Amino acid sequence: MSLYASWRRAACLSALLAGAVAQAHADSAVSDMFSEVDRAMATFDPVGKYVRAPIERAVPNLRFKGFVRQWTDILLEEQGQVGFQNQDYRFLQLQNLLELETSYHIQDGLDVNAVTHVMYDGVYDWQRSKGLYANGYFKQAELYNTSERLLREFYVSYRKPSFDILVGKQQIAWGKMDGQFIDVINGMDRREAVQLETEDYEWRRMPQWMANATVHFGQNSLQFLYIFDFEQDRQALPGMPWYSPALPQSTSDIMLPVRRPQNDRFVDHEYGLRFDRVQGSLSYGLIYYYGWDKNPVSHIVGTELSGGQTLLRLEPRHERLHHAGVTADYAFALNDVPLVGTLPVVLRVEGLYTNGVRFVDFGKQALVRAGLGATDGTTKRDTVRAAVASEFGLPGRSTFILQASYYRTLDWTQNLGPGFGGGFGDEWTLIPVAFFSRPFGFTRDRLSMEATVFPVISGPDRGWQGVKTKLRLIYKVSQFVKTQLVYNGYDGGSTTDTYGQYNHWDNVGWELSYEF
Repeated sequence: MSLYASWRRAACLSALLAGAVAQAHADSAVSDMFSEVDRAMATFDPVGKYVRAPIERAVPNLRFKGFVRQWTDILLEEQGQVGFQNQDYRFLQLQNLLELETSYHIQDGLDVNAVTHVMYDGVYDWQRSKGLYANGYFKQAELYNTSERLLREFYVSYRKPSFDILVGKQQIAWGKMDGQFIDVINGMDRREAVQLETEDYEWRRMPQWMANATVHFGQNSLQFLYIFDFEQDRQALPGMPWYSPALPQSTSDIMLPVRRPQNDRFVDHEYGLRFDRVQGSLSYGLIYYYGWDKNPVSHIVGTELSGGQTLLRLEPRHERLHHAGVTADYAFALNDVPLVGTLPVVLRVEGLYTNGVRFVDFGKQALVRAGLGATDGTTKRDTVRAAVASEFGLPGRSTFILQASYYRTLDWTQNLGPGFGGGFGDEWTLIPVAFFSRPFGFTRDRLSMEATVFPVISGPDRGWQGVKTKLRLIYKVSQFVKTQLVYNGYDGGSTTDTYGQYNHWDNVGWELSYEF
């Protein structure tokens, strides 16, 4: 080999080595930068350090915590007119929520507790849309601006080993399943319609003023509820992003004000009772609730002629309902499972029977319009809804849940509209929900993924009503900060079906949450 060739080879090797060293330094610098950012984020808690800690030091009996959360959902495609809805918008929500939870310890067992919510949804201000106008007549669609929404919970609690009582504004989470089976006490803010799920219930329930007492004896407990406040469901209204495109936004009939229960009338108050028992790995409970339907049903109270057409005078009313339910949890482990070894399993069951559910009867309404009968245009039926879930603890800290949800209207007829607990526009509805979650070990479990599938099947008329698919990537930046990326897709079914009507509502979103 010539001297020149040797020199050139040595120069190339030297250059490669220098490049490798430079790249190593660059990689090290990037790694150091990310490490510094990670260390900084691990202790990022400005409210905790500079607000909560000084206040709690100054007032030793006071404790408070909270979070700031920002949700954004974006439609993948703007559609324009879809059914009765003008979907000329891109953002489904730009919600910003601040929660403050405070507790003041008075003496042993006695505390005063409060939860405050401040929420602003920018979808009405941050995009131009003729289809979004609900904030013009219902300000709470955009901003919590009343004491009812700002003061979320406020109650005095007195707790002893054998007895506790809470008096004030509060929420009662009786059920654990997705779909609300025995979770019937509080109304719900359902502004997100079919996108509302279990993880949202804590922020979407409508707390009520009540007395809540529980007696503990041995492995048993008995809970009594006396509710002197009524809060109905808040459905998505015309001009909101999730208002059903299958529903007209106006009617030619004459709608009177809703007749609702009065808080100052003793006969309008509600009552609940729950018994629970724990026997080793088995726990079970029985519930009874005498309350009001959270959604009013329109009764015909008269007719009027207009332009040769018979118009109905309709008065929406909340109806009394009797609920009786059961719940059970059983935990065990399967041994020597192939490819798994020991498999932890939890079985859950919830069921609810409701007596006297009032339905709009469109057949009776048609008779009144034709002048062929005198009726209020409603029919009473009993309903059943139940769910069975199996939760499996898989290797790698993964979880798989299969939940079969069932809704049925007893003595159903085709003229009935929707009603509490019944099938979704049909006699029965089955929703076999599948959920899978897995953390990623290479991120020290800070990154995880979740997938949920919600198919809806009804009978005997509708059949397949579509499927919702939810995919999430969640990253825990620190013990205080968490972020996630979410995809929601709606496929199949017709334009009047549960998910089929939202076929053009596929969306991606993200959430950023800071807890202090």
